[in-house]
Amino acid sequence: MKHLENLLNLLSNRNLSYYDFIARAKLVDELTEIFDIRDIDIWQALGLDISRNIHKVELNTRVRPISEQEFCVVDIETNGGMSSGQIIEIGAVKIKNGVEIGRFESLVYAKEVPESITELTGIRQEDLKNAPNLNHVLEKFRVFLNKSVFIAHNVNFDYNFISNSMKNTDFGILLNRKICTIELAKRTIPSERYGLGYLKELLGINNTHHRALNDAISACEIFKISLSKLPQNVKTVEELIRFTKNSNKVKINQ
Repeated sequence: MKHLENLLNLLSNRNLSYYDFIARAKLVDELTEIFDIRDIDIWQALGLDISRNIHKVELNTRVRPISEQEFCVVDIETNGGMSSGQIIEIGAVKIKNGVEIGRFESLVYAKEVPESITELTGIRQEDLKNAPNLNHVLEKFRVFLNKSVFIAHNVNFDYNFISNSMKNTDFGILLNRKICTIELAKRTIPSERYGLGYLKELLGINNTHHRALNDAISACEIFKISLSKLPQNVKTVEELIRFTKNSNKVKINQ
């Protein structure tokens, strides 16, 4: 989705005219195949926090202070890879200004759970026998997520898996802005390693590992600690996203 990334990068730095926005969006085949790109309401429904002001399109996270933004910290468990597996559990914590404002947790029905996944997560196929199906859970999760910034430890895995699952169940794709807590931690927390388990021990975060909600809670704590260590010049959401991607990593001896 190179054209989509280019469009979002432009919006993260400046407003675009509506006509320029649409012209650039037409280059994104993954979007033109699934919805009318002229409809700003659909962009918003897919998670992109934009608004149209007369002839301008603005990415609201470009000017919104971090303290006023809703962040949704997400973790999923799956029974395999993206090509052959499916989500079997979603857990999420939503925060604003460091305060929890909501939680989402659901198992997802699946026909089978490999023994290796049961050993890792403790989730058995019997546990999923009466769980809601994937369509139902994704629909509920979409509503919960809304236009929040999507946060996860190794965000591309969770984000892409959920987005691909939504596309396959005719819920569109995710367009939410996203932040990886691994990359953010590398720029704010001196550590030898940045796996979730290692950071939990380093930072004194105590809860069960490899269950979706608990891992989301752990990632949320890491995210909040990282926010407390941001440079003073990182004030808006888009500045935070750029800092996470582009700034220098902290050194262990600092």
